[in-house]
Amino acid sequence: MSAGIVAEFADSPALHAAAQRLRAAALGEVETHTPQPPEGAAHSLLPAVILVAGIGGAAAAFLLQSYSTTLGYPLDIGGRTDLGWAAFMPLTYESGVLCAVAAGFFGFLIANRLPALYDPIDEIDAFRRASRDGFFLALRTRDGAAIGRARAILDELHPLLLQDLPG
Repeated sequence: MSAGIVAEFADSPALHAAAQRLRAAALGEVETHTPQPPEGAAHSLLPAVILVAGIGGAAAAFLLQSYSTTLGYPLDIGGRTDLGWAAFMPLTYESGVLCAVAAGFFGFLIANRLPALYDPIDEIDAFRRASRDGFFLALRTRDGAAIGRARAILDELHPLLLQDLPG
C-alpha cells in the first residue's frame, strides 16, 4: 500500500501551481521540498519566540536577583542600597542569551519535526537532489482513490518524476 505520491518539477512556479491544485482538491497533506524558500512562503514565528524567550529570561534573572537582595535576604553592607542593579547585569545578560539560545534550538527542532529517524520519502533516489536543485512535492495519504485523483492532476502538469511514496 502506498503512503502517498511524490512528484518532481523543473522550477518553483510549476511546483507552486501543483501545490495549489492539490491543496484545492483537499486530497491529503501536501509538502514541498525545495533548495530555497518559494516565493510568498509564510515566515517563521521562530525569531519572535527567540526574542520573547530572551527578554523573559533576562527579566526573570533580574527579578530573582532583585527579590533576593531587597526582600528575601537584605544585607546592610557599607551603607549601600539593597538594589545594586549594576551588579545584576552580567547574570541578567547571560540568562537572556541562554534562554534565547535554548528557545531557538528547541523551537527549530519542533518546527522541523526533528529528530525524525526515518521518513519514507528518503528512499526515493531522486529526492537526494531536493536540497541542491530539485523541486519536489509530496502528497501524504493512504487513500487509494485520493492518490489516483492526485496522479491525474499531476499528470496534467507534466512533472519530471511521478512516483509512489513507499510505505
